Parts: sequence; C-alpha cells; structure tokens
Amino acid sequence: MSAAPLALSTCWHAERMTDGSALLQEAVRMGFDRVELSHNTRFTLWPGILVARESAQAPKIEVLHNFCPVPVEVLRPHPNAYEFSDPRPTARRLAERHTLETLECAASVGARFVVLHIGSAGPRRRIDSLETLTLSGQIGSRLFVRQKLEAIRQHEKAFHEAWPRVEEILLRVGEKAATLGIRLGLECREDPREIPPDDFWDMILTRLPAPTFGYWHDFGHGAAKHWLGYIDHAQHLRRLASRIIGAHLHDYHPEKGDHLPLGQGLIPFGQLLPLIPEGTHFSLELSPDVSADDVRASLSWWKKNQAPAPARS
Repeated sequence: MSAAPLALSTCWHAERMTDGSALLQEAVRMGFDRVELSHNTRFTLWPGILVARESAQAPKIEVLHNFCPVPVEVLRPHPNAYEFSDPRPTARRLAERHTLETLECAASVGARFVVLHIGSAGPRRRIDSLETLTLSGQIGSRLFVRQKLEAIRQHEKAFHEAWPRVEEILLRVGEKAATLGIRLGLECREDPREIPPDDFWDMILTRLPAPTFGYWHDFGHGAAKHWLGYIDHAQHLRRLASRIIGAHLHDYHPEKGDHLPLGQGLIPFGQLLPLIPEGTHFSLELSPDVSADDVRASLSWWKKNQAPAPARS
C-alpha cells in the first residue's frame, strides 16, 4: 500500500518568506505537492498565494490553520490571539469574525479543512512544575500526583464554565463552514488549560455535528500529554477514531520538545499510525529551526514507514 499524501505546513518557512508565490514554491522544492497554510501566514503573503495557486506546478492548498492569514492588527502571529472562550465579549467577537474570514479564505483557495484551537480556561502554567518533576524522575511521586490532580480539578471546573460560550460560537461558525463545504478540525493541545480536557472530547464531539466538525490529532501534543500521564496515546486514538479527520505529524522528545523531524523523537509511530482511519489528512508540522535536509528526510521517512490504516467502517 502506498503512503497517504503528506502536506507540508508552512509553519516551517512562512516567517522567513516575503512573497506568497515563493512560499508555495519552497514546498514544491522540498518534494511536497500539497500544503497547509499555517497560522503564521502573514496577510502580505496572501496576494502571491492567490496568484501562484493558479499555476499547474503549485501545490494543492488542503488546509488553513486559524487564523489565516494573520489578522492585520495582530503584531505577532499566534493561533490564540483571540479565543472563543474569552470572558470578554469583544474578544470573542474578534475570534469569531477572524475565524469566519479564515473560512472565506479557505474557500477561495479550494481548501478542504480549517484547523481550530477551541480556547483555554483555568490557571496558567500549571504544567511547568509537572514537567520539571517528571524530568527529575519524580513522576508518580506524591508531590507530582497532588499537583496534577489539583490542576485537573481546576481546569475541568473552568472548562465547564467556559464551554457554553465556546459552543455558541462554534455552532455559528459550523453553519458557515457547512455552506462552504469546509470541515473544521478541532485540534488537541499540549497545555492542559487549553480546552477541552481530554476526558471531554467525546462530550463535545457529540454536541458538534459531523461531518462539519471532526477531531484533529496532533501527535506531538498527544505524546507530551502521554509522557505526563494525562492520556494513554493509543487508547486516546482508539476512542476518537470515528471522528478523526486530520493530523499534525511531528516527533517529540521530553528534553527537546515537539515539532521535531520524524524519527528524531520518541513517538512510537509504528504502534500509533495504524490506529488512524484511512482517508485522514496528514500535515507535516515542523519547527522553523528544522533544516531543509531534515524536512526532506521526514518526507522520506513517511513514505517508508507509514503503516497501512484500517478502512473506516
């Protein structure tokens, strides 16, 4: 069985590009015939993207990652610049407005998916001390367990308070996406304060209609949470398999972080990839620090190591 197509996320090179045409051409030069336009795609790149996509040699634009292009008033590209969960109505309106604009842009370039961060709730930086304890060999200690349980309680309580305002916006955004024929991928995140807490994915996906809404798995984020004991990575994928529509692919190492080239971290892809349903979209999402040689090597790794996936039932 041949490898499933792999798109290159422009998070790898958008920040150093000054022309949208060159942005797409660079992906082709790396060996990719499709791309995901990342949340660091500046507005100044958009005219060149629109022109270049008409070329027969241009890669297919499959995905836009909200917000894309970057809102002009945002000084530093960030997918959480505005959040659906924000208690401030003005901020929520901006999150919704710019998401709708991303949908329009996705439709204008023929993209099939838009990736969304849902929002955040609860105390910040609670994960930092857990990572420090784990790196020092204290995972499972009384101190670790006590801090983790308290963080989970606080984040789950905050999620319940924030969810009604998030759901209200998502349903409106979903109506627009459905009219445009675009599917919305709700991405799992590495920080436990970003919603939903992992035990609540089933609940929110039940409330958000398929096929417009689906689950977007991030392998690096999943690996980070597995390392801290928040999820069992394989069990998590099995549980949500029926709603998976896309995935961000990159490797992870506890000391080096995520967005690493494939094969340079500790993710057991051989065990996990067979759990992803056939037809899932894959985007390679690498750090801008990764070399061009390692980008090409990751593509080669994918073609060589991707395991055949079971067919959707």
